[in-house]
Amino acid sequence: MNEKKLLEKKEWEYYIFEEDHHITLSVPILSPAPGFDVVYTLNESEKEKYEHTGIKALEDRIEDMKVNFSNYEMNSWR
Repeated sequence: MNEKKLLEKKEWEYYIFEEDHHITLSVPILSPAPGFDVVYTLNESEKEKYEHTGIKALEDRIEDMKVNFSNYEMNSWR
């Protein structure tokens, strides 16, 4: 079992983790209360773009996660 490794972060904007060869993007949002981490696992195409271009490749996904958070997995802060 592999451990979760933090690849990159910008406090209160995004966190990027790698675990078992999967890359997961986590975006904290304050509302709805009590606040949530919106979580998304990159598909192969997004993973390749991220590995070549960096965070720039995920800017649109991050914005979508903030706006359409209910379409993603959400982990409550509580």
